[in-house]
Amino acid sequence: MVGLGIVVFADYREERQRLLNDNMQRARALGHAIDGHILRAQSLVHSFAIADEILSGDVRNFSKRASRAIAGAGLRGHIFVYRFENGRPLLYSSKDDRFVAESIDSAAARLVFERGTSVISDLTIDPDSGHAFVNAHVPVILHGKVTYSAAIAIPTTELTAELLAQSLPSGWLVGLTDRKGIIAGRSRDSDKHVGRPASPQLRAAVLKSDVGTLETITREGIANLTAFSRSPRTGYTTSIGVPQAELIGPLQMKLASLIGTFALVFGLALLLARYMSKRISNSVQALIKPAIALGQGTPIAFDRLHLAEANEVAAAIGRAAELLTQRDRALRAQQEALQQFHFFTENANDILLVLEEAGQIRYANRMASRRLGYGNAELLGMEIFQIDKAATPKLFGRLFEYSRSTQITPFEREYTCNDGSVFPVEINATVLEHSGEWLMYVAPRDISERVQAEQAVRWAATHDAMTGLANRACLRECLLTLLSAEHCILDSGALLYIDLDRFKPVNDVYGHEVGDRVLLEVSQRIQALMRQTDLLARVGGDEFIALLGYRDDGGRHAVDTARSLIDAVSAPIKFGNIEVKLSASIGISRFPEHGDSADVLIHAADLAMLQAKHDGRNGYSFYAPEMDKQAQFAIQVERRLQQALEHGALALHFQPIVNLASGAVDGVEALVRLEDGIEPPLGPAAFIPVAEMCGLIAPLGEWVSLEACRQQGRWRDAGVHLQVSVNVSALQFQRADFMPQIRKLIAVSGINPHWLVVELTETAVMENMAEAVQILSELKKIGIRIALDDFGTGYSSLSVLSNLPIDKLKIDQSFVRRIDTDHASRAVIDAVIALANSLELELVAEGIETESALQYLRERGCQLGQGYYFSRPLPQLALGEWVKKRNAQVADDNRCSS
Repeated sequence: MVGLGIVVFADYREERQRLLNDNMQRARALGHAIDGHILRAQSLVHSFAIADEILSGDVRNFSKRASRAIAGAGLRGHIFVYRFENGRPLLYSSKDDRFVAESIDSAAARLVFERGTSVISDLTIDPDSGHAFVNAHVPVILHGKVTYSAAIAIPTTELTAELLAQSLPSGWLVGLTDRKGIIAGRSRDSDKHVGRPASPQLRAAVLKSDVGTLETITREGIANLTAFSRSPRTGYTTSIGVPQAELIGPLQMKLASLIGTFALVFGLALLLARYMSKRISNSVQALIKPAIALGQGTPIAFDRLHLAEANEVAAAIGRAAELLTQRDRALRAQQEALQQFHFFTENANDILLVLEEAGQIRYANRMASRRLGYGNAELLGMEIFQIDKAATPKLFGRLFEYSRSTQITPFEREYTCNDGSVFPVEINATVLEHSGEWLMYVAPRDISERVQAEQAVRWAATHDAMTGLANRACLRECLLTLLSAEHCILDSGALLYIDLDRFKPVNDVYGHEVGDRVLLEVSQRIQALMRQTDLLARVGGDEFIALLGYRDDGGRHAVDTARSLIDAVSAPIKFGNIEVKLSASIGISRFPEHGDSADVLIHAADLAMLQAKHDGRNGYSFYAPEMDKQAQFAIQVERRLQQALEHGALALHFQPIVNLASGAVDGVEALVRLEDGIEPPLGPAAFIPVAEMCGLIAPLGEWVSLEACRQQGRWRDAGVHLQVSVNVSALQFQRADFMPQIRKLIAVSGINPHWLVVELTETAVMENMAEAVQILSELKKIGIRIALDDFGTGYSSLSVLSNLPIDKLKIDQSFVRRIDTDHASRAVIDAVIALANSLELELVAEGIETESALQYLRERGCQLGQGYYFSRPLPQLALGEWVKKRNAQVADDNRCSS
């Protein structure tokens, strides 16, 4: 019995320690969830800290806009703004529209101003409402100085909801305390205990260690075994307590069961022992009788039956013992494996589901319940079609059947939560057979952040960061849609090309900050005159285009709008003591009268605007055919280009592509020039559009590619090894004979395909995705490297981009050149660099012209770059000499540094 007690006590200690270890892990996981909630809210506020309203001092509108954005993001909380004056933080009062002295969370706000960093406050109680909050502060920096502290007040009810989402047993207690040991969230009676100190034992333990276990007494007087974990990021501590009675009760039941089992086994053992002792006694007698007979000199008689039985009994006992030992080991290993699997799946940070063939949910982990808003029992009674609304039993059945024999690629869907909200997921699914039954293991990964990043990149590519208006790319896309036959619902329309007169002196006299505020005011005035069906775009520094659609009225609506715009822009603009007066010159083109394509109409309106400026500014002018000198220029360029192709009057220049880390030359980009002796010489920007329009792009592209490959061979023979990049237009890429021409190019020039890079624009690839992937794959097979040019200016989907067989991304120079002045450009560059790193693509930055731009790109891990900072495009011989000198200089620098 003593041994039995020892076994039971050891089992109790083992179960107790296992539970504490599991709860330690649960506390850590819960801490990560709480951190995620708080830091997500803080990140959202941080993104607002660069908004125009707060930077311009418009705190009222900033608060309104930030509050709407927070609600739109599915968060609950209030926005507060602090300013530091006279040695103390002041809180902005929307009621009074001014900053007032306020003691609420002033300590955390003071730390923001002192440190210049983000701060998570301890628990804060609003003295008026009595509500409790956790505040996440971020600094708003203006002119290198912390000007404001913007904060989101997160209700503790939100944090308590995170605790309750863990679906732990009802008797367990889950808690959250701040750095001072004050309760900030509680799974039971939170309204009574939030804001009160935690138990003294827990507060003392947290002061000594970031993680641990201990025995505590709750405020209800219940003895608990508690595990806790303190977050290094927020300083908040999560704890999970299990009533000791829940451990002792099972222990007593187990003890009673073991005693009964012991008595039964003991009785059976006595019967078995009696039987076995008799058998053994017989076997021993079988050995003793011959010995006695031998001593007495009588004949020896062996009882062979009893000897054999003794041997068999011993062997059987040994085999039984071995089998029991093996079975015990197997059961223990299986139990440990199941416990480990269950622990990791239940505490996984992603949703995990197991589906039956008809779509019923067989298993859902804790994250599934938490993210979808259903209890675990509810989920197990549901079908996947209630969550994935786009799925149908028929489609799911096809997918299930297909997955039996083929590993399907990840795909994207939207899951619907219990409250009706949706979120995007990337699904990895595998169908496996288990115990004669086929089941689908589904791991849906929440890709909300990736989709938001994709939307941010797309928005930045189609909108002006300062004004929020559409940019030229967006305008062109809308105009193309409006002009297309299947979408055209209006008889006519007009483009108004608006250019501000005498705007440059505003920047020169008052600085760019005032200039930006003037542009913002002008854009708002113009936007106020637009109808809901109109579109206003900012297409240049002080240039705007308004797209008006209307029924044919002879242009009267366009004239009325132009006059209203001129009057609106002419009104004085005042900022404090500064008063600015501007005027506007407007050019008008009408469709379909002046053209049926976006580029023609924009060009016509631009020419009309120049005519309005020529006529004295502050007016408008309609496009007229005689303005179109550009058409004559295009005809002249076409003629010159045709003759140059026939007589060899084209020349190649090469711009170096430099490794930003080492400074060595990595390759060159081939750029064609029209140098036919007629002034002026023309670069590709002037004649490539003409070549595409008149059908000369194919022979021009073939000539450039062949000459570039031949020159690479000459450099190679001279000991200069460089990759050469050639640009391929969308029209070239889409030709049926593109791949045969590439193979012919390699055969004729003799270039090693690994030294050739083909550069394509997003437009060329995205127009026919399936065909593009096939052609790109063929290029990769023969060793040619592929670069996606001007990335960031198009509409590539990030998920689609991951399926393209490319090697490089080239950041468009329009973003690189604005690194020093434009936050939106930096945001796009950072997003593209992160994207390239995640897809393991090489990144090339175009248009590097300053040391600061180079340093910015290098610090963020951009590998390659080109631009005037390194060298302009050079002729063949000059480029070869430049490369030799550059590499020699790099080698010297490396020797000196070593």
